[in-house]
Amino acid sequence: MRSFLVVCLLWSSLASAGGSGGVRVLPPAPTRLPASAPVQPGQAWVLTGTTAEGEQFQTVLRLAPGAPTLDGAWTFRADRGVLLYDSAAQSVVGLDLKEVAGGGLALACVRVGRLSAGAGEGVLVSGTAPQVASRLEEAFAVAGATPNPADLAAAAAELRLGRCTLTQQK
Repeated sequence: MRSFLVVCLLWSSLASAGGSGGVRVLPPAPTRLPASAPVQPGQAWVLTGTTAEGEQFQTVLRLAPGAPTLDGAWTFRADRGVLLYDSAAQSVVGLDLKEVAGGGLALACVRVGRLSAGAGEGVLVSGTAPQVASRLEEAFAVAGATPNPADLAAAAAELRLGRCTLTQQK
């Protein structure tokens, strides 16, 4: 999944994609998205966050109604980018690339852990597409190692990462 994110980001900035490093062994994934999965085609997900610099934002990813593709994680195309859901790793990543084509910033909200009531807190990476791509591993490490919201906030601040929330829009 991380490699796919890097490719998306670098492709969006017209740079060449590279590997993400790190290997993990996961159980086999299902070939169809389970009906019980918290992320489904046609949903809308709100990304709310604050960058490391203190800039606040809110954006909505409207997922396409078609079936997602499976490439290590379920990849849902969205109007502003992609949303990735990996049930084995219990992670969700909202990636807003809408402004990248015009020279704007990319946003990646990385959530590791189960979504609770259609929402979850995570770590925000913002910047140019190459900057975001270069910090994704770090964001996954922080989000995966700090399930406590207070610890997550402290770790994100120390590493100059932002905070974000992914919430399913009802």
